[in-house]
Amino acid sequence: MEHSLEHTARKRDAVRILFILDQAGIQPSGSSPAGAVAVIKAEKRLQALDFWVRSPDYLAAELIEMHVKAPHEGYLSEARKVMQGEEPDIRRMQMVRFFFGAWEQIDDSMSQLILLGLATIRRTIKPDGKISRTDFFLLEPGRKLADELASSSPHFAWYRKRAALVSRVAGAASGDVLKERQYAQAEYQEARWGHVIGPIKQRVLERLKEFNEGGS
Repeated sequence: MEHSLEHTARKRDAVRILFILDQAGIQPSGSSPAGAVAVIKAEKRLQALDFWVRSPDYLAAELIEMHVKAPHEGYLSEARKVMQGEEPDIRRMQMVRFFFGAWEQIDDSMSQLILLGLATIRRTIKPDGKISRTDFFLLEPGRKLADELASSSPHFAWYRKRAALVSRVAGAASGDVLKERQYAQAEYQEARWGHVIGPIKQRVLERLKEFNEGGS
């Protein structure tokens, strides 16, 4: 039973990464691997994007901050949708705080995508032999599968829609910039190394209530 649950979790993680690559990846350059249709440059950016997909309350908090700066772009409406009903609890998938913020091993997910010919990676190596950057590429069969999955099930369609929203929130910012934005939340900043980053659901709901009472 435990092995079955672990296998299911690995498949879920791979599907989530697939949709993030599909929705948040940018157009690859001509020197990219054959068949590449999108790329996310650097693992730090991918990890930051994944954190917002997995943490509805933190995503809603960022949308609220964006609303304050640009009140006519629909960000507050999106924040309310994200925090509706039980979604903040049902969709939340914990992440642990490490040296550079929220992080989780994604090698297993990428290995599955690579094995199936859906994605690939390219590493930049320093003169001392250490990895300086890893870029994550979605291949054409990966995009086709993402389309098929989203069309086949509301569950998968949710992942695509959420990845698209996270992509809109992140824009073209680097992983470093995205991490800085996430560190602005005290619970993220103050999480102990190796411990789960705590939720901010109640604080976000209270802030949304303030906007409701203010007529925004």
